Amino acid sequence: MMSLPTEQRDVALFVDFENVYISVREVYGQNPNFEYIMEKAAEYGRVIIARAYADWYRYQRVTNALYANGIEPVYVPTYYYGQEPHKATAIKNSVDIHMVIDAMRTLYTHENIDVYVFVTGDRDFIPLIHAIRQKGKMCVVIGVADTASSHLAQSADEFLFYHQLSDDIRPAREKMDPFEAVPEAVKLARQRGNVPTFAIIKLLLVELLGEFDHTKLKDRHGRSFQKFKDFMKECERRGLIRIVSSGTVNEVLLPGEDLSMAVYAGEQGNGKKEKSEKGRRGRAHKADTAETPSEASSSRLIQGDVDPLQLLVQAVHEARKRNNLCTMATLKVLMKELYPGFDERRFVGPDGKPFSKFKDLVEAAEAQGLVQTLTTGTVHEVFLPGEDPLALSRFRRGEKTASGDTPTTS
Repeated sequence: MMSLPTEQRDVALFVDFENVYISVREVYGQNPNFEYIMEKAAEYGRVIIARAYADWYRYQRVTNALYANGIEPVYVPTYYYGQEPHKATAIKNSVDIHMVIDAMRTLYTHENIDVYVFVTGDRDFIPLIHAIRQKGKMCVVIGVADTASSHLAQSADEFLFYHQLSDDIRPAREKMDPFEAVPEAVKLARQRGNVPTFAIIKLLLVELLGEFDHTKLKDRHGRSFQKFKDFMKECERRGLIRIVSSGTVNEVLLPGEDLSMAVYAGEQGNGKKEKSEKGRRGRAHKADTAETPSEASSSRLIQGDVDPLQLLVQAVHEARKRNNLCTMATLKVLMKELYPGFDERRFVGPDGKPFSKFKDLVEAAEAQGLVQTLTTGTVHEVFLPGEDPLALSRFRRGEKTASGDTPTTS
């Protein structure tokens, strides 16, 4: 694989000022430090756009700090009920929509930007994150502990808590055993209305402990945990939690909680199990009748009569026909279209273990010479054997002609 060096990346920074300002003051009792934010953004490459959005008439003394750190303050007015603002009640301004429009405009007018950094904890930005990632760009979100949306964190390529930017702003927390913190994370997830999946619990552990790395922890036999799942299983062995699975996602319950508490894995209950059995009988009936070619194909796939690596190759050909980008995200969607219900975790790799990630499946196909991959550091593209990835890649900076066409040589 080839990667784009960090120093060659261009970065855009967008700051939801009021969101981070209020959150930092509530959690840490201080004003946000923009120097730390800019330093973190600069770690991803050259910051060529840096903007903060707010009604600056309300925060006039902050603008000097923004300019000093190379951040452009973008004025977004606040509207009031009543004729006189100092007597009227303020209503929510339109910072969110201004940031979204500005970020999307940047996405289509500055193709050289590879990394987008958003400083916010507002889940309203999730569709924006998805749209930018679909264009092959990397999205980084910086939020504040206790206030950032866990769903927003999961949608980004990388999520950081504000206190991780510097040791000076590390939150004051009591020392807590990482294993004992897991049940607390489950409780916190329930308080916030989140489903306690492994991804949510891992994020909350960072919030509760200040920092968390499962690879630095050891089990009863003194062995380090290679995967977060192994750490969670050790917690289950210690009787701290209970893990239930629907086959597609793992949820965490507290000891003594009924299976009905599980949102996804609850389908193992009697009522939904009966429904599942009916669904299987229905699919079996379709397989027997084979009314259409697509139904016959689906029935063979349900029986497991499919090679996922060959299915990947088929998806690449399909993407070529449709003139789609051959990114991993696009290919996974096409594989689900070709094979309804596709999930890489249902297939076993050459090592005899199920694929834990779609990337593992692609790497297995690459190892067998079925495909080849190229990465700019922000997105992986997949090509067929014999193709020139450097020439065909749509993401390599500086490789497009003035007309926007992809050149035939790298």
